[in-house]
Amino acid sequence: MPDSAAAVEEIGNSYAALTAGYAEGDFGTSVKSELYSLTPEFGYVNDSYDLSASIPLQSLRTSGGGRSSTESGIGDAVLRAGRRLWRDPEGQVSFNGALLIKLATGDEDRGLGTGATDVGVQLSADRKVGAYSFIALAGYTQVGEPTGVSYDNVVSYGIGVNRSFVRTNVFASLQGQTSAVPGATSPLQVDLGFFRILSADYVVIAHAFLGLSDGSPDGGVGLGIVRWF
Repeated sequence: MPDSAAAVEEIGNSYAALTAGYAEGDFGTSVKSELYSLTPEFGYVNDSYDLSASIPLQSLRTSGGGRSSTESGIGDAVLRAGRRLWRDPEGQVSFNGALLIKLATGDEDRGLGTGATDVGVQLSADRKVGAYSFIALAGYTQVGEPTGVSYDNVVSYGIGVNRSFVRTNVFASLQGQTSAVPGATSPLQVDLGFFRILSADYVVIAHAFLGLSDGSPDGGVGLGIVRWF
């Protein structure tokens, strides 16, 4: 929860979140996929570091060629540990790092997971200018390879802007990465959303994204609520 955590880190440290999501696309093929997800997340944030763990419950529907099928179950869990590496005395510029581990908890044969553990690192720079915050990030993921499958490691990147109001923040980002599948189109998407502080304990988050390449879902939405302790 990087955006909401930054906005309300003075409210509390530990949090629990629940996010409902939907994404759909054909990825440049004749098969259309629709993914519904419900993801619980638990984490801890302070001024220097953040920790979180999440695991989605998923329902994947595929259709094409006159056939359709639906698979449901848990997806791949994600563990994250982030650390502030440097911040200027005025608190206007900061550099941050994170380690991310995706565990192979989803069933690969049913399309709910990749069947192997991924390990990634991410670096980001944040610049605050009045009510605006600008961010740039870059990452590298060593993609795990199930038996008989060969994937490429992934380089990711992104830029974003966040505008703060009294109790609401609006954000937009452009995110891309190289494809893990050799020869496939690299994913690229734009994301727009907001989060609103309802009280000292609760934050609601909503966003929508649009795929800009065949390697991304065509689009999707997400709605979540965060409970701070």
